Amino acid sequence: MVEKTDSSDKAGDDAGRVEVVVAVVLSISGLMTAWAGYQGALWDGKQAEFYTRAGELRTIASRARLEVDSWRSNERELFALWQQASLRGEAKLADFYKSRFPADLRPAFDAWMALDPMTKPGAPPGPLFMPGYRPQGSDKAEALDGQSDAATRQGQKANAVSDRFTQGGLFLATSMFFGGIGQVFKADRVKLALLAIAVFCCAAGVLRIVTLPILRPD
Repeated sequence: MVEKTDSSDKAGDDAGRVEVVVAVVLSISGLMTAWAGYQGALWDGKQAEFYTRAGELRTIASRARLEVDSWRSNERELFALWQQASLRGEAKLADFYKSRFPADLRPAFDAWMALDPMTKPGAPPGPLFMPGYRPQGSDKAEALDGQSDAATRQGQKANAVSDRFTQGGLFLATSMFFGGIGQVFKADRVKLALLAIAVFCCAAGVLRIVTLPILRPD
């Protein structure tokens, strides 16, 4: 009778320990799942914010590039008028057009003229083809493109973080499933096997989540 009682007490103690472990695993998994969902939602919102900003900057950059193209077209036409007047020998008219060259065209024009393009066929066809030529607004358009690309990368990063929180939440949900269903079975081996899976999934989910950056609401 004493041996049977001791055996029953030991079995009871083991069952109690298993229940404690299950309770701890389910509690951690439940709390961390809620945290993962909360952080995932915040990062989704941040992702949308970055992508919206990137779209706005891309639109502004497109308008800036259109302005640059328009400016370049005007300078091309002005240079063509100067060239026609020069070829006709109308020096006064050519000087008039030259005096109207914008500030961004003049350095390129002077550099082009220094190549003696009228006698050297290997020279570029015009100042707009010179390496140093940059029409007005080019820097602004490039800066806007860079800002848009940066916002897009930030949105992609936020999306990746949100996905990782979701992955962590899936591990934790799996942990709760195996931890809960393990209590249905009578066989100790099955219970312990399912509990081991639950503990592993819980640990994997927690490790996945705690390594991620935390976003606080604005």
